[in-house]
Amino acid sequence: MSYTNQIILCCLVFACSFFIAMPANAFIANSLDITVNDNGDAVATFGFTLQGIIENSIPQSMLEEELKKGLTTSEEPPELISMDRSSAVLRMKKFAATADVPTGTEYRTVTMDFKKAEIALQSSALSSVVSADFSPERIVLTFPDSYTREFSDVDVLPAVFHTVIDPARITHPSMVVTVTTSTAAKGSINVTSSPGNVTVYLDSRYIGEAPGFFPEIDSGTHIVDFTKDSFSPVRKTVTVLEGKTTTILVVLEYISPVTTEESSSASGSVWLVMIIALLALAGGGYYYWSVKRKNDEWEDDDIVDESE
Repeated sequence: MSYTNQIILCCLVFACSFFIAMPANAFIANSLDITVNDNGDAVATFGFTLQGIIENSIPQSMLEEELKKGLTTSEEPPELISMDRSSAVLRMKKFAATADVPTGTEYRTVTMDFKKAEIALQSSALSSVVSADFSPERIVLTFPDSYTREFSDVDVLPAVFHTVIDPARITHPSMVVTVTTSTAAKGSINVTSSPGNVTVYLDSRYIGEAPGFFPEIDSGTHIVDFTKDSFSPVRKTVTVLEGKTTTILVVLEYISPVTTEESSSASGSVWLVMIIALLALAGGGYYYWSVKRKNDEWEDDDIVDESE
């Protein structure tokens, strides 16, 4: 084999290894915060990570569709409220069944099997380019009275039973006094946010990060500010009632940074490299075939000359 042919074969091997060595794309679930409303519906904030060299090339509409399928818990699919490349906020209908009991309202949540979502993804249009881990590292379930249950690294979220006590239904005097004294002139705020790790200020005073639960808030009207780097700030006027939890849903809009063009050009560069590699593969194959054909013709001519 000539030196030229060896170079061509090395180029072909390099081009093939480029595609074989390309890292697989992955959808990794990080966290799931579910806040149950009084009527049994819920708002879920789903944090995730997209990994892979062509993650920005996957249409968001396809990700939204697969995410809604993966988090469906009833006959009605979840309603997508907002979504970016790291989190999504969804409204989940009939997430918990409610029933009146002598002391208040009993809630029974549905189970969520995250492995079924992964199996569903394997038969979808994204299966060839994306592998998925739908099991969140952390799950926090919050009920209307701010009672929470937390789970870590589970493939199935079990059904959870919880009774929200209604003080008006409690007849024992000592119980009534206890409830009233612990919540007098105070209320609480439960914040569900997208994205996560949003800084919260109450009347210009830092109180923590959202999603989160903030107890011991003075009753009355407050100004709540939500901020995060690279996102537009949001300000809300919130009324806190004595002994009640005020639920807030806040969605911050992502601000495209100046480096967006660089990111786009980087993504475009990836596709350019892939196209060049394909052209090199095709051109190298054609050149190798043409050289081999000429060599065969020369050998045939030499054989004819020798026979004459």
